[in-house]
Amino acid sequence: MLLYCKTLISELRKKKRGAARLWFIGPMPPPLHGQSVYNTALLEFLRPYRVPTCLPLGGTRSEKIAGALLLPLIILLFARREDDVYTSPPGQGGVWAFLLTIAALRLRHLDHYVHHHSFRPINQSPALSARLLAGVGSKYQHHIFLSEGMRERYAALYLSGPQQSQSLVLPNSFLFYEPLDRMPERSGPVTLGHLSVITREKGIVYLMELADRMFQVRSDFRLVLAGPVRDPSLKDEILAFCARHPDKAAYLGPVYGPDKAAFYRSIDIFVLPSRLLDEADPLVLLESYSSGCDVVASSTGCIPERIRSGDRLLSFVPNDDCALMGRIIDQCNVDRGDVSSMCVTHARRLYADARQAAVRFFGALSISIPVNAFPDRSDKAQKL
Repeated sequence: MLLYCKTLISELRKKKRGAARLWFIGPMPPPLHGQSVYNTALLEFLRPYRVPTCLPLGGTRSEKIAGALLLPLIILLFARREDDVYTSPPGQGGVWAFLLTIAALRLRHLDHYVHHHSFRPINQSPALSARLLAGVGSKYQHHIFLSEGMRERYAALYLSGPQQSQSLVLPNSFLFYEPLDRMPERSGPVTLGHLSVITREKGIVYLMELADRMFQVRSDFRLVLAGPVRDPSLKDEILAFCARHPDKAAYLGPVYGPDKAAFYRSIDIFVLPSRLLDEADPLVLLESYSSGCDVVASSTGCIPERIRSGDRLLSFVPNDDCALMGRIIDQCNVDRGDVSSMCVTHARRLYADARQAAVRFFGALSISIPVNAFPDRSDKAQKL
């Protein structure tokens, strides 16, 4: 907790007197998860244009308690009316403690942005914490969502008046799109893949059940799984599944950096049967499409707005889903290059849409971003 307090003090000393601050409040690593990774990337993107004062949330239990108590005091004592405030609320129960910070922002009459990274308030509606978040923030609160569908559904449940009209959309892809230098040369059996922090909620057991069914009737594909598994019993199930199909299934363990890129280059179809309540705009979809991999996924969160074709959404009817994946395997067998090219084109469209949304978002935060900060990147992709 002492280190956490020193970090806050260091951040407060960074800005010169008289200059308006950009407050950046949200979960930061450790621990490492989707939201903290996103916040780290956004913070680094902002630094060349307007140095934020970062007030981290999350971490250890003591740091969470310290944040819940100290951040409202910091806002009350140091924030000024001309400051800009960006917040990324913690997931699940963390929103309750975060309400104290929102109350402090309202007391200071500070306009602030709340960037939603979780679909839980929609999937478990009505959520009292979401209602209080909007109620406490009142007219000073602006909401940022990951897709138009997410904005419409959340607004219908929790927002009214100015909060509806002041809301923005900012997809994850504007920060994470990286086109390929060249298309991977895929060969051998068509490969299905899954990469995540592997949990039962991510649908890994269902995926293995589908593969078991399909292996009984066809042998022209394989399945590769990657990512950390923190549940010992689940890891045993994965290893047992791979042992039943030693030539057709493999578990790689956690993969990062070059190994992660190699994973995407080695697969043809990424499968995400997630039923996670928080699942919103998974970066693995963009990473897959950018690498020339097709995607089959559940319809949770923003996925229906990201998938390149509605006929690639899982129904969770095993026979139908086996037939769906079988059709895409057949397409890859006919022309892998054509499928990969369509996926790369789709990734480029997702990025182009996100660029336009990002320009609007940064304008709202009084940040002037030069045109070359959002490179088109289409030339590089079109050379593939």
